[in-house]
Amino acid sequence: MPRWTVIQLITAKELRDLIRDRRTVMLILIMPAVLYPLFGLAGYYFATIILTQPTRFGVFGSEAMTEAVTAGWPALLNGSHFAEGLLEGEVGGIQVRLLSPHGTVEDYLRSREVDAVLEVPPNFSEQLLAHHRPTLVIHGREGDDTSKLAARRLTEIVRRWEARLRQHRFRLAGLPHDYDQILNLVDPQHHKPQAKQAADELRDTFTRVFPFLLMMWLLAGAIQPAVDMTAGEKERGTMETLLISPAERSEIVLGKFLATTAFSFTSVVWNVIWLAGAAFLFEWLLGYGIVQRLGLLGCIILGLPLAMLFSAVCVALGVFAKSTKEGQYYLLPMILIVMPLAFWSMTPGMKLTPGNAWVPVTGAILLQQQFLSIAAEPVSTLQFLLVIAALMVWISIALVLAVWQFHRESVLFRETGGRSILARLRRTRRWRQTS
Repeated sequence: MPRWTVIQLITAKELRDLIRDRRTVMLILIMPAVLYPLFGLAGYYFATIILTQPTRFGVFGSEAMTEAVTAGWPALLNGSHFAEGLLEGEVGGIQVRLLSPHGTVEDYLRSREVDAVLEVPPNFSEQLLAHHRPTLVIHGREGDDTSKLAARRLTEIVRRWEARLRQHRFRLAGLPHDYDQILNLVDPQHHKPQAKQAADELRDTFTRVFPFLLMMWLLAGAIQPAVDMTAGEKERGTMETLLISPAERSEIVLGKFLATTAFSFTSVVWNVIWLAGAAFLFEWLLGYGIVQRLGLLGCIILGLPLAMLFSAVCVALGVFAKSTKEGQYYLLPMILIVMPLAFWSMTPGMKLTPGNAWVPVTGAILLQQQFLSIAAEPVSTLQFLLVIAALMVWISIALVLAVWQFHRESVLFRETGGRSILARLRRTRRWRQTS
């Protein structure tokens, strides 16, 4: 039967060692405090660039549209600007240049005078007035992201102009302007303010990404301490001292497991504080809710069994390594296993079921998403208990594996020949018993 006083002593000793390790404290506490503000500034800078950097469009053959405009057809251009209403919903500055026919489209794009070009055929007005279908071509630079974005924006503008041309053709034929609309479709997003639409999109993204980020920090908070407590102790030569103490192997494992869990869970709470602060800031700026407050508490509560799971697995694998470097090699592939399980939970339309609740990581993240979502169904007690029970089963299996590893002396003493150290430990124990 494990003695909890011994376990508490080992846990306190391991936590003191972890706090003294500057690298671990830097990874768990300092990095989030530095990275999240930097990410926020980078996002703000990116948005500022989008809003301030002008997109340069070129229109090649604009004179071919003159006759149609004179005949009363809706115009695409008003001088060197797009006609009123065609830029609805567009952000950022837009510049339009009427290109001379003396050059070529490729020359203008290659010289970067424009980012995208709309090529109008010479007989555009004749075809349009004859109720034919003129062909317009949008050109961009191959492999240039700025040009691709400009081409997409130009396509949307031309689509709006095409809708105006279609309505004008209906009027000429004596038909209503909405003749081509068979149904009256009510879009739930259409009447929402733009800030509300942005808040909804941000909320959906936050609900899916937030649990994934917490899971990654949980894993990072468990790997480094577990490696230091197992392979690191072998490397420093302190593992032998711990093994000849009166503590049982199971008590040593539980002490290291609890210390790793405490450190990993602390990293989750710290990251929740920073991420929740970012969500509240966006809510204040947009004026609409993004995340449930109680959902954040649910994520913290669910972070504890996840921290226990990662800690148990990391301690079981870390003790097998001979050195800290080898321990990192063993534990880093865990990310390659955990990430697909996390990405699986981010599949659109995926819901928590009794089947996937038993999948480690996936079931927990799905439950966290349900906690955070504003419009989702409330989390039932059965769902919560099912996920917790599944995690406890996996934690128990990992702890049994860790205790078994600590009882394998061929694993504990891999680094220096095992038998000579083992014999020395046995002689030391016999000496302590006789004295």
